[in-house]
Amino acid sequence: MEDIVLVGFGGHAKSVADCIEREGKYNIVGYTDMQKADSRYSYLGTDDKLQAIFDSGIKNAIIGIGYMGKGAVRQHLYIKLKEIGFTLPVVTDPSAIVSSTAVIGEGTFIGKAAVINAEANIGKVAIINTKALVEHECAIGDYAHVAVGAVLCGQVQVGEAAFVGANATVIQCREIKVGTVVPAGATVR
Repeated sequence: MEDIVLVGFGGHAKSVADCIEREGKYNIVGYTDMQKADSRYSYLGTDDKLQAIFDSGIKNAIIGIGYMGKGAVRQHLYIKLKEIGFTLPVVTDPSAIVSSTAVIGEGTFIGKAAVINAEANIGKVAIINTKALVEHECAIGDYAHVAVGAVLCGQVQVGEAAFVGANATVIQCREIKVGTVVPAGATVR
């Protein structure tokens, strides 16, 4: 089992950590964040320690920052992690259903009971959260976040760093532009 470090540690990181443990592919060595949190995982310091963590032999990292509007923060961290040399694996909860024809970008998180259907294309460091449904041929941009229970019908395009809120529904063939926020519970027709 390879080691992995969590970068950022709030509520979303706890969900990511749980999925990592359920998946059984990685051993969580600890987390970095602006400050120490109440956690059973080891606090490894701020993000300034990432180079030293990599140099110590930990080559895998996952970004644990979720929340609406944080796509730019995830993008910044992704660039920093790649410059250091980290690998960012896809973390998929075992309860998720992912089509064998879907393409998933590095560092993406797929939460509990999420469904990603045929020929969907998910960018890097995206979040497909708990019970989200991404139907056939959807394209989700890098750093985008599809929140808990959101439904994307077929062929929906979600732009880079866009956010589709909890229980929102986007009807087929619609486009959510770069950086757009679709409010929780909204329907995009």
